[in-house]
Amino acid sequence: MSAVVRGVIGVALIIAGAVTGSPFLVSAGASLTLSAATELIVGTGPKQDRQVSSANLQLGEQPRMAVFGDVVVGGSLLDGFNYGGEFGTDWEVLPIAIADHRCEALVGFYLGDVYVPFAGNGPVAGYNGQLVVRWYDGSANAAADPTLVAHGSWSAADRLAGVAYVVVAYKADDPEAEHPVWPGGRPSFQWRVKGKRCYDPRLDDTVAGGAGPQRWANPATWTWTDNLAVCRYNWVRGIFARDQVDRPEQLLVGRGLNPAEAPPERVAAPANLCDELVALKLGGSERRYRVAAAIASDEAAVDVELKFAAACGGIITQPEGSVEIEPGQARAVVAEITDDDILVGKKVTFSLYRSESDEEWCNTVVGTYVEPAQQWKKHAAPVRRVHADILEDGRPRERKLALDYVTSGTQAQRCAEIARRLGRLTATGGFSLGPRFCELEEGDWIAYTSARRTRGQRLIFRIEAYQGDASWQTAFTLRQVAPEVYAWNPGDEGTDGAVVVQQAAPDDAYLDTFASRASSQGNAAEINDLRQRVHALEEQQP
Repeated sequence: MSAVVRGVIGVALIIAGAVTGSPFLVSAGASLTLSAATELIVGTGPKQDRQVSSANLQLGEQPRMAVFGDVVVGGSLLDGFNYGGEFGTDWEVLPIAIADHRCEALVGFYLGDVYVPFAGNGPVAGYNGQLVVRWYDGSANAAADPTLVAHGSWSAADRLAGVAYVVVAYKADDPEAEHPVWPGGRPSFQWRVKGKRCYDPRLDDTVAGGAGPQRWANPATWTWTDNLAVCRYNWVRGIFARDQVDRPEQLLVGRGLNPAEAPPERVAAPANLCDELVALKLGGSERRYRVAAAIASDEAAVDVELKFAAACGGIITQPEGSVEIEPGQARAVVAEITDDDILVGKKVTFSLYRSESDEEWCNTVVGTYVEPAQQWKKHAAPVRRVHADILEDGRPRERKLALDYVTSGTQAQRCAEIARRLGRLTATGGFSLGPRFCELEEGDWIAYTSARRTRGQRLIFRIEAYQGDASWQTAFTLRQVAPEVYAWNPGDEGTDGAVVVQQAAPDDAYLDTFASRASSQGNAAEINDLRQRVHALEEQQP
């Protein structure tokens, strides 16, 4: 909706509110008019972050929305009206859409900065009978809300089937009230929900390796989960109006892929990895990779995939033509490569170091995630860095990591540490191999040993991309990895607000590499500077 149109509608709402005596219409009209005027004066600016905007009440026409895991959303305003009292303005009623599918439960809500657990439909305790909340989970057979029918312009047929929504009604304070319920004026709300019930192929005994009664074609068998791999699979298959998965034209959110395009048997391995328990520093454990996401229908698929990948320290791969997310994990090397295997006459690229402008080369990672203890706002995880790396690089090389689908500080730290450790492995390359290696694909790990290029060291690489030709010769693009990148123990965990510094003394191999780099790459001044730094590090060794 353009700023001009919003301005016209806003003025109309103000006039209608003044005529009918509805303060809600006046307020809504003023809000639309002000936002339109601001946009016309200063412009729209960059598009607001989806996870941030979804936590606030949305006005006007909005894209379809799906929510996965345990999330807080503002919802989308469907209507607003007043009723009751001498002038018909005592109560204000707001029906608010939460998601365009069935949800598991309303857990609670924020009334301003105060969190209120949801105890059931009806008056909310502690508000003097002036607050009523009713929750509708999006069931296809739900009845219409009685307040909307009795006092609004809704009919009994307006059931919002397949839409999870809340109806909140609050009564204005008596002007003479000694202890008003709403001393700050009109209340604001945010809603904490356990989102979509999902199909888990691991619980479907018609899928290879599965065991259980779940079926994609029978949504009644689905259950709630925040397993990242399972939630992503349901987004890939699609969210359909009233769960009509057999009708492609009812697709609302997601890619809408069929089982051939998104094979269900590929879910088990990443889903099991996501469910692995990780020990915590203060005791207990948590599952390795969970997700909490609000995904709109107007988001580009690649952006959503990248957010899923970031939330699990993973990568996007294309096995056998499909698109998958591989969560962060160490893998076995599947091929040993030497210079004798590289095809002669084909292009070969190789570098032990990344360019100065490459953000993949980093020594400091600052991850941001959604922190429930901060009213589900964006929050910085402990900074991950190693002082010796900063000395080696000559300056801090910071990388910012947005973890929009993460609500666990420790999960955010694990993802940030994966990014930091990968940032220290700077070798990249590309070469072509013959038919013997034609089955290698994206995500596979290979080892490469070369007297010329790796100085005789056995380096491990991940295949980032590949391209084959009619003669079964394949060109591969590589980046360095190592199993240690994905190692984690409770001692690696930092406290909130801290800078996690790992200041281990450098070993001989580190110093030898450092000195070799100094003697082979820099000019005279740089070599002298690097040698002095190496000497200083040597003195730190016991």
